[in-house]
Amino acid sequence: MSEKTAMAARQWVSLPGGSLDVRLGTGRLRRQLTDAGFEVTLVEVPAGSGARTLETSGALFSRLAEMGLTADDLIVATGDADVCSVASYVATQWCAGTTLVTAPTTQLGLVEAAVSPRPIDVGESQAMVSVRTGVKHVLFDTDVVFENAVREDVLMSRVLMVVTAMCDSEKTFERLWDRAEALVADDVETLCEQLRDTVKTRGKILSSTALAMRQSLTYGESFARALMRLDATVAPSTARAEALRFQARLSAGEGTFEVDDVLAQDELLEMLELPVAQVSISPEALIEAVRQERFKRSNRFLLALPRKLGRVRLASVTDERIAEHVAAWCASREG
Repeated sequence: MSEKTAMAARQWVSLPGGSLDVRLGTGRLRRQLTDAGFEVTLVEVPAGSGARTLETSGALFSRLAEMGLTADDLIVATGDADVCSVASYVATQWCAGTTLVTAPTTQLGLVEAAVSPRPIDVGESQAMVSVRTGVKHVLFDTDVVFENAVREDVLMSRVLMVVTAMCDSEKTFERLWDRAEALVADDVETLCEQLRDTVKTRGKILSSTALAMRQSLTYGESFARALMRLDATVAPSTARAEALRFQARLSAGEGTFEVDDVLAQDELLEMLELPVAQVSISPEALIEAVRQERFKRSNRFLLALPRKLGRVRLASVTDERIAEHVAAWCASREG
């Protein structure tokens, strides 16, 4: 590793009711976890989405009770975004709140789970129990993350960078645009800059007093979940990127989003190497799946639509408009 990449950085992130201390660098994880002495008890959880279940949460609560863990103790979670998310859920509930430190082994563990943990699944229903972040400190070691890098994790973190920029401001979008080439080239310094930028911005959005702004981060979620339900071969990053493409065009069709901005988002997704899906899905099935996803969580059928670069809001769309755009999308993606 070059001297240029042997670096360390720190970022304070505003959160609802508190703040988050993020420390990024090379070799940082090993140093930070061995600087002070702790009496350590290891508890393992399933990898992937198996971590985010009521069963796993219950098992963790039982282990904490067996250990006699109190609010004055410390929980350290190391793993992917799912592991870090369930750790937030457990830490915020245990003894009315126990200090949590996460050491993500993936980019998503920082980009997503540190500020906006993934919800807990309930049976066959995905992402039903919302989780507020319980993380106080994040130790992000680029050595560990690059050693364990998975292409899908990297692509999904890039999609969330785009979502965050689209929800915040044109300047945030421009900064990501300017860094896109270096991000794709795996420049560590640029990656750390963008990770700090994205996490700080997500924290700011979620700390907003305006509900509409906080809800903007759901941009593309319902469409992506619906697409993956109908075709399990579509990767989550591809599904979310396609959701952004579709909903940008839907907003343009409503006359509330400039075509030039649609193309700008398209180009940024392409620059970040987010592929276009190839699927064979009927428009009727996709519309029904999107509706089911929305009505599972709300009695109102609203989609997060971009109004301009840096502004996304929930909005209602006529059945005719949705049918028109879904039919066009399905025709263009048929493999």
